[in-house]
Amino acid sequence: MKAKESIFSSTKKWTNIFEDNAWKTTLLNDILPNYLKKCRWFGGKAKKIKQLLIQNALIFPVNETQSYFLILEVVYVAAYSESYFLPVFLADESQEIDKKAFITSTQIEGKISQLVDALYVEACRKSLFEHIVQQKKVSVSEGTLLFERGSVVDKAARTEAVSSVILKADQSNTSIIYNDRFFLKIYRNLFRENNPDYEITKFLTEESNFSNSPRYAGSITWVRAEIPNISIGLMQEKVPNEGDAWVYFKAKVGQFFQKIIEKPSLAPSLQKVALYKPLDIRDLDPELVDLIGYESLKSVGTLAQRTAEMHVAISSHRSNYIFLPITFNEDYVVWLKNRLIYQFDRRLDLIEKTLDVLEGLSREYAETFLERKEDIINTILSFDESKLISKRIRIHGDYHLGQVLKQGDDFIILDFEGEPESTIRDRKVKQPPIKDVAGMIRSFHYAIYANIFEIEKEHPKLRGQLFEAGSVYYRATVAIFLNTYLNVAMKNNLSIGYAEEINYLLRYHLLEKAIYELGYELNSRPDWAIIPLRGIMNLLEN
Repeated sequence: MKAKESIFSSTKKWTNIFEDNAWKTTLLNDILPNYLKKCRWFGGKAKKIKQLLIQNALIFPVNETQSYFLILEVVYVAAYSESYFLPVFLADESQEIDKKAFITSTQIEGKISQLVDALYVEACRKSLFEHIVQQKKVSVSEGTLLFERGSVVDKAARTEAVSSVILKADQSNTSIIYNDRFFLKIYRNLFRENNPDYEITKFLTEESNFSNSPRYAGSITWVRAEIPNISIGLMQEKVPNEGDAWVYFKAKVGQFFQKIIEKPSLAPSLQKVALYKPLDIRDLDPELVDLIGYESLKSVGTLAQRTAEMHVAISSHRSNYIFLPITFNEDYVVWLKNRLIYQFDRRLDLIEKTLDVLEGLSREYAETFLERKEDIINTILSFDESKLISKRIRIHGDYHLGQVLKQGDDFIILDFEGEPESTIRDRKVKQPPIKDVAGMIRSFHYAIYANIFEIEKEHPKLRGQLFEAGSVYYRATVAIFLNTYLNVAMKNNLSIGYAEEINYLLRYHLLEKAIYELGYELNSRPDWAIIPLRGIMNLLEN
């Protein structure tokens, strides 16, 4: 690929290019800011960059040459910074490179070459894999790059030829598939601690008997003395699947609504299940089971079972403090209340600013939200640890249908990084496992309303029946999920407390999750703000 940009040059060799301050200054001031803005994984697109710095340029060997692991510090005008990982490689000018990888052309030692994201270069990807499976340690300017191999990587995997492909659908990370068997996730936004995704994935595979998450296959960690480790990559076994649970359940909800469209008079006659009350499938009216689908309800139960088993496994260690269950205390309660009040205040401000763009029921709910802000604040501040006997554990933290894969009649749980808005410390705080349950319940709520929004475009007159039928579906689904989850949790001695405590924690964390969601919807798609607002109304009304 030929570059159109003007060429900047250096008399230094590639092996010591970052000693050229003029070259480095041009890269940081003129080239990388524009490149980062084009990257899907860069989270600062909407922010104004004040300064871009190279914290470290760690040399990583690739065949007879080298790449650099750049640790970039992005300082924003808003007076805070983030760290990002960008590995760079010098490719021949004639080499075909994915346009997403191309950073700039540069002339080094009289030769024009392409500066590219190293992850898009096959030789670099191969070198990463070989370092992991051979458990190599690379000494760098500060500390060591530690490449670790998981027990799932057998002898055959360590000796066979390496083929790799980079996934096109980049999100906040970049992913590579090796030999159609292993999945290497490279973290782009770095934290000065081990990533919770690495910690939990490794623990579930190497130290528990939980088999419904992708097995740990290796990792890349930057290790320095007396400084917290930095997770750079996590490799897992690639699992066969039929797509994520969001797609699966959204389709099931769609089938339910199709039956309602064909016979709208059914909605008012359907069984009204009490909200957040556990029920067995046998407790539901046969007509409701037939409408929702026995297979769908059974799948809800299976997902709930795997959720409980995940929590049991995570809390099974009794000597490693990272995973040791602990009790509620005043420090946690102060942290929780402060965090949620801060979020609530920001959402309140957003609603006041965006009220004019909301219409119909969304505006009505938003106005009720503003009117009842004192009730919501009182609910947040009412959290009282003295009434709780359950334990806090490490949890998934960002648990929803998109974090689960459908595999035959079963489910695979993945992505343990935690809430994107949270700090790395907050993601590791031990919390009630019921918080993950609340996250999944909110996700079912979304699957229902996503269908309603699509259907009402063609059937606007059915909105009332759709809302009524959706409420029935939601209550029945929640009832089945809770029933299975609680039975499995209690059978395996997971400390989740007594009935009133469970109900209280569930409602509290449903409120927390809906407040969290409200910020995203008001910023990104105001039409969908009705979903978290309706969730909040459910809690205030029931």
